Amino acid sequence: MKKKFTYLSIIVIPLLGGAAARLLRVIIAFALRDLGISVFEITILSSAYMLTRALFSPIIGKFADAGGAKRHILVMIGFAGLLVDSQLYLHLPYFGILALRSLDGIFGAMVWPTMQALVHFSSPGRMRARIMSGYFVMGSVGMSAGYLLYSYFSGGVMRAILLLAVIYSAEILLALAFRETKEERKKKKEDRAVEKFGISLFTLTFFFGMYMSLGNEVLLFYLAEVIGVGKVDSTLILFGAGIIALIGSILLGHAADKKGFDLALKTLGILAPASAIMLAVNSVPIVIAGTILFFVAGRGFMPISRSFTASTSRNIGTSLGFVNLASNLGSVISPLIGGAILDYTEGSQVIVFNLSAVSFVAVGIIILANTIWFQRQYFQGTRA
Repeated sequence: MKKKFTYLSIIVIPLLGGAAARLLRVIIAFALRDLGISVFEITILSSAYMLTRALFSPIIGKFADAGGAKRHILVMIGFAGLLVDSQLYLHLPYFGILALRSLDGIFGAMVWPTMQALVHFSSPGRMRARIMSGYFVMGSVGMSAGYLLYSYFSGGVMRAILLLAVIYSAEILLALAFRETKEERKKKKEDRAVEKFGISLFTLTFFFGMYMSLGNEVLLFYLAEVIGVGKVDSTLILFGAGIIALIGSILLGHAADKKGFDLALKTLGILAPASAIMLAVNSVPIVIAGTILFFVAGRGFMPISRSFTASTSRNIGTSLGFVNLASNLGSVISPLIGGAILDYTEGSQVIVFNLSAVSFVAVGIIILANTIWFQRQYFQGTRA
């Protein structure tokens, strides 16, 4: 019964958490945009969240590794903080919202890297990449559902805010499933694990963090204003693309368990620039196809990189904290760059390519180059 509750929580916690996080971000983004706030100023909110989450992830991970607190308690405190903050957003001016987003980053650092460690500890050895992929897949389903929820609640934002309180309350209860997670699994892992960390892992994670973060407000406004499909249709496209992309994420997790991390990471390094080029083409069908590949690459990388990190680390919480640090720092920078480019280019084109998508293309090319470096370091015997 305990195992069933644990596996249920692995599925439901990211599902509900992803839906709540995405719904809140879209509510804030469109509410501020309607008040005349620029895309750049809106992306600052995302960057503030990611910056504090980045800075606190390794600190909280090290604290948990040292036994400073049981991991499930950290998760419960984090969700409680997110619950309180979610009820305050619409009652504050811009700088108050900025402060709340920064605080939410700390709560997010308590929840999500810690959950990754708990999922690793709760998974059978030969299925860890697949279960971690499943965990992230459910998070992706939740984030896609957040767009759908916004479309449903577009005429009643206050009801959506109340729904957030219900979701976070449920998350606090579900976290109790991990109160008896067997930490001796970590000790066994410590006996045979070999630290394999070099700079290419962190730079690759950093640039994938940049890439995936462009899929939030930047891609939303790119679809709505540059491609011209409108607010509601943009959220529906992102919902549909995210759901379809989950098949790719599941297959990548299966490939990592069966064929090794080498093949999975190499595939992701190719998909990122390919999807970026498709996003830049001024054609709605091609952009939609590019959006699907974008989510396959971005969302597929997160579980693979986290499972790889946990499987090759002695201090799992600390290592996952640093990987999340690199990813989140990338997420701090790219919305600012992407938002500034959207504001500056205003839909300008070169032949059939939109200049507004140059941030996607640039980061995608860098990811390809970094993937080649990473492959040589980890899978061809070269160490940094």
